[in-house]
Amino acid sequence: MRLKQLLFGIVITLIITSCATSKLAEEGNAAYQSGDYVAALNAWEEIISDKESRGQQADTSIYYKAGMAAMELGNTPKARTYLVKAKDMQYESPDMYASLAHIYKGIDNLSLEIEALENYHKKFPNGDVVDTINVRLFETYVESENWQKAVDLWPQIEDAAASDVDLITEYLIVHENLENDSKSDELAQRIIELDADNVIALEWLAKKYYWKAEKLYVSQMKAYKNNRTNRQYKKLLKAWDKIWPDFRKARAYYLKLYKLDPKPKYAKYLAGIYIRMDKKQKAAYWKRRAN
Repeated sequence: MRLKQLLFGIVITLIITSCATSKLAEEGNAAYQSGDYVAALNAWEEIISDKESRGQQADTSIYYKAGMAAMELGNTPKARTYLVKAKDMQYESPDMYASLAHIYKGIDNLSLEIEALENYHKKFPNGDVVDTINVRLFETYVESENWQKAVDLWPQIEDAAASDVDLITEYLIVHENLENDSKSDELAQRIIELDADNVIALEWLAKKYYWKAEKLYVSQMKAYKNNRTNRQYKKLLKAWDKIWPDFRKARAYYLKLYKLDPKPKYAKYLAGIYIRMDKKQKAAYWKRRAN
């Protein structure tokens, strides 16, 4: 008889507790919908506190909702705690991953930000903000030097990047590091059309023409010194038709770069170009500025 009474008491307690939890959950939902995030968070935290005080866990959605309410209130440490808890309990939501990515970006945790962005990208390809997520994911790949991942993702942001100089510039950096010279040339020209003063594109084009001319100059001069024949001399003269135009193009780009930002490295290249052109005074002028 006593056992039955005890069991009956436990059942009644569970029913009362369940009703109280349901009521708090409803209050939290209503408060959140009305924009009263303080009341919503208080209600959901009361449920969490009650459950955890008894060695239990609240429903996964409660941790998620508490995290989102904390986000709305700008309490990112608390938001992170609850959203990570929800994630670890296998809760799935595009807003959860977007919020976690935002939090990790704010605290400069690149690896965790990438993880959150990738989860959104893979699990919610049709999410409301997937375009924004993909753009940021591309940026994080560039920042973390995941060059191939950036290339693989590019087709999904290419339309959004059509006239975005910053994104195209980052894509140039990707291909430059992958040593895809032809693609880098294409991107640099495209960037210059959008932004004539883009330093990354100008540097790529300047180096391209400088080293193209320099390598041909060195190889042809060496060939002539090793074989001073009329035939070899004619080859050298013919090579000048390619060398000098490329040195002049490089000079124009480096002059512009120096005007934008008078760095010694630009002056060093200009000094080298004028040495090749046998213009000693100008070479000396730029040598002084290269130190």
